[in-house]
Amino acid sequence: MSIKILTPISHIFKESVLAEDITNLSDGLEARERTCELKLNKTTHYHIDFDLNIGLSNNQIEFLEQHVKPRENIKTLTFQAARDCNEVILKNNQYHPNSSPLTINDQLENTRKSVKKIKDIVGSFRNIGIENNNYYPTGAYDICTSTEFLISCYEDLGLHLLFDIAHAIVTCTNKNLSFENYAKKLLTNMECKQVHLCEPSYTYGNKLPKAIDSHNLPSPKSTQDTLNIMRKWNIKYLTIEYYKNADTLKEYLYYLKTLINL
Repeated sequence: MSIKILTPISHIFKESVLAEDITNLSDGLEARERTCELKLNKTTHYHIDFDLNIGLSNNQIEFLEQHVKPRENIKTLTFQAARDCNEVILKNNQYHPNSSPLTINDQLENTRKSVKKIKDIVGSFRNIGIENNNYYPTGAYDICTSTEFLISCYEDLGLHLLFDIAHAIVTCTNKNLSFENYAKKLLTNMECKQVHLCEPSYTYGNKLPKAIDSHNLPSPKSTQDTLNIMRKWNIKYLTIEYYKNADTLKEYLYYLKTLINL
């Protein structure tokens, strides 16, 4: 299977004259909530930051009805599970609990109900996936970032995996886990159709590194390591989550396309 570049429709597509060049370097485009008004021809996927494990709000249901349901050409929808608590406080871009964490059984049941509601709204013909998310040691991420929860989403609910490399690195660094073991467990036990890639950043207090999901440009090593993972596990779509500079993104996508075609 040849790897396909699937580029997010970020603010760059509204603000940069390079949007057409970036589109031409991409095999497909991934719609996002913030740019939902852009209905570009090459759009094949939709990534939506709704927490399936918490449940859908009325505003989220309205978004699905207005911005996802009419786009029947988009067959793949992916969502997230980014927190364990209904109520959270955001500090330094990290969730902190403002209510008790939900149990894994409650999170799986909420996910089941969310998926049923989504299919009722947008149609059962869509492929639905879930993204692995970042773990930070605040008490709001323990269950939703665990392999146990994610694998149950596949085995019990049929959700394929959107494997976010940076999220996996952040989780493993902050939990002091082996990235190789974490990735292998997910990719062995779940069907994976897509990878998200960017570069995290690090701090080094208290003698141990901590990682942050900074959406930096992937390094050459991260890029090659990711292509190796995708080829090993037969994963088709690669999405680069870098939004800071259109010129840099264009140059990187050209480099990436060259690597893929070697």
